[in-house]
Amino acid sequence: MNMRIVFTAPRYHTNQRSAMKALIEAGHEVSFLALTRGQSEEYSALSPTVLGYSRAYDLARRLLGKLAGKDFVGVPPGGGIPAGGIPPAIKFLNRIRRMNPDVVVIRDPHSQYGRLSILAAKLTGTTIVLYTQIPLNQLAKERSQEHKTLRRRILYWITSDSQWMTPVLGPSDTPPGMPGLNYVPFVTEPQTCPSGKRWFRRDAINILAIGKYQRRKNHRLFLQVLTRLSERHPIQATIIGECSTPDHRRELESVERYRDSLGLRDKVAIKTNLPFSQVQREYREHDVFVLASSDEPAAVSPLEAMSHSLPVVCSDSNGTMCYIRQGENGFVFRADDADHLELCLDKILTDRKRLMRMGRRSHELVISEHSPKRYVEALERMASGKI
Repeated sequence: MNMRIVFTAPRYHTNQRSAMKALIEAGHEVSFLALTRGQSEEYSALSPTVLGYSRAYDLARRLLGKLAGKDFVGVPPGGGIPAGGIPPAIKFLNRIRRMNPDVVVIRDPHSQYGRLSILAAKLTGTTIVLYTQIPLNQLAKERSQEHKTLRRRILYWITSDSQWMTPVLGPSDTPPGMPGLNYVPFVTEPQTCPSGKRWFRRDAINILAIGKYQRRKNHRLFLQVLTRLSERHPIQATIIGECSTPDHRRELESVERYRDSLGLRDKVAIKTNLPFSQVQREYREHDVFVLASSDEPAAVSPLEAMSHSLPVVCSDSNGTMCYIRQGENGFVFRADDADHLELCLDKILTDRKRLMRMGRRSHELVISEHSPKRYVEALERMASGKI
């Protein structure tokens, strides 16, 4: 049965592109209501409706900010999407009523916008699916604990008949068998087939890193490790990142200076604000992918790299480390540990045939574990109450 599906989220993230495309191709009518527009979004599958913030919210933020010298309603340091932001409430409620969806998928139900979306869905009698990036095992623990904050008790009571989904499995390989909780990983289409991939351009091992120019992305740690590895392996590397704020610009300049101080200017290219299509081209032209960042809730870039047949390496503080099979298609290193990152990369770089086998395994896992069809089937089951 075809459904009218409405997604609500602070912004439309590119990691949702394949899922939206698959839902539309399956015959569902899909709408996406976002608070704001990001700098690196891609709209080939779906163009979101940007609601903006309510005037009352903007006024409160400015007044309280002037009085206290800080933002009381949750603007992250250096800018970003405020955790307390909401659209014009009455217009939003009326919009949901007119759209008359069969299911509303709500990102971050603990946020103000998430709560407003729950209210709108409840008032219209719509089926609710709550989307979070909390690890599944942690979510199960939170819902089963007797001692919760009053706010969480109220939320779980109101949404007791709703389904929850997360793309993060957590530290255990065994999902908890709690009704209403669903592990639905990020999905993507397989891109570069290993047999058609051109490996080791310029007779070097080409390493790719992607991440905004923020300190926690650990671009300097990555460069430090490259310095050591370049003494044993013929490597070339590329760092790609978003640079859209003054803080990003300062971090980018710091990373460039550090690269030059290490004598890596000829070995490491640093690029900014590439469009989606060009990023895909970079994946195709590299051999290994590294995400050195720490405190990463759920990165989609390792999966994108896997779709292009790259072995992947990320830290153990990345939620989607569960997409990596240790030693099969990559490695997980201890966060902020340069020595361990070097060890993991060295295992890949030392044997080019093994590197290619690991890239092939990445491509296989995309097909078997991360098919867009899997997302469609999971959401259909959740919406129909058959889980």
